[in-house]
Amino acid sequence: MTTYYLILDRQLGKKEDGKYYLFKNSEWISDTAHEISDRLIGYDPSEDPDSPYCIGCLSIMKEIKEISEEQVRGIIDQQHNS
Repeated sequence: MTTYYLILDRQLGKKEDGKYYLFKNSEWISDTAHEISDRLIGYDPSEDPDSPYCIGCLSIMKEIKEISEEQVRGIIDQQHNS
């Protein structure tokens, strides 16, 4: 099963086989910077790592939303036609 995401209303991402990927330069690349997982858990890099507010930041969690495969195809088509 694949889950698709839209980050900050412009960056495509997906989770497939337990791994996260970003769509950049017309290909799916590994999300080595943890852009997806950090947003899903609300990781706030501005907080001290020992802070109880480091995880669960709602404003960061709102930066990512789950979208359908059809929406992904439409966004990719738009990017190719721009």
